[in-house]
Amino acid sequence: MKRFIKKLVNRLGIDIKRLHPELRNSLSFDDIYNLKIKDNPVIFDVGANQGQSIERFRKIFPKCVIHSFEPIKNEFEMLRNKYSNDEKIKINNHAIGDEVGRKKFYITASTGNSSFNRVNKNTSWIKKRSIQNNTSIEKYIKEIVEVNVNTLDQYCDINKIKKIDILKIDTQGYEDKILAGSKNILKNNIINFIELEIMFDNVYEKYLSFSDIEKYLLPNQFRFSAIRTSNENLFEGLVFFADVMYINTKNIKINSNN
Repeated sequence: MKRFIKKLVNRLGIDIKRLHPELRNSLSFDDIYNLKIKDNPVIFDVGANQGQSIERFRKIFPKCVIHSFEPIKNEFEMLRNKYSNDEKIKINNHAIGDEVGRKKFYITASTGNSSFNRVNKNTSWIKKRSIQNNTSIEKYIKEIVEVNVNTLDQYCDINKIKKIDILKIDTQGYEDKILAGSKNILKNNIINFIELEIMFDNVYEKYLSFSDIEKYLLPNQFRFSAIRTSNENLFEGLVFFADVMYINTKNIKINSNN
């Protein structure tokens, strides 16, 4: 019967192959952190939103120190109240970028989509998200505010940060600007892991490519090490993006046997 089914699907142009046992195991980002980080890490959470990453990292490393950055005042106040008695979690009410100052920020109906980049109004994504949030496309950006912006270089200098085990960035197409404002700490090998999101589609008026990110990372001995995608191309689904991990090869040993 198995042989008959295989012949049938082969006639349809489908080739069934058995996956080699050594290729079956799949490590999540969190599994990799568990393998490579042995102490209580220092974690930077850029784009904290409602604290999803704080909860995630606390599950992996209960005693970690987290520096969290969230420019939206309401979300910041919620996080500050929630973690007011936790001295290991530091909540900052400003954005991170390529220069210190103030900048226009677009707050959307679902605050996790808020960005320095304006949402593109001519996509299926915004049509669906507007319906889900009981609003119109025109009102999906519900507020435009000016927020304070710092750089990671200045923040680390002022706070005397000498090590960042994990830098997580989720800023809706602003990741390249954050890396541009981190040139000193990248050069000085302060960071071990960088986890960030790359948007490939046109949900926002700006999208990134790997080259936009890697021009800051590859010269500083960071190596692309893991990827988690949503869809595999621009022609399916509502969004096409990837969460990617880069590892500082000066600080973290990488080999085929882990």
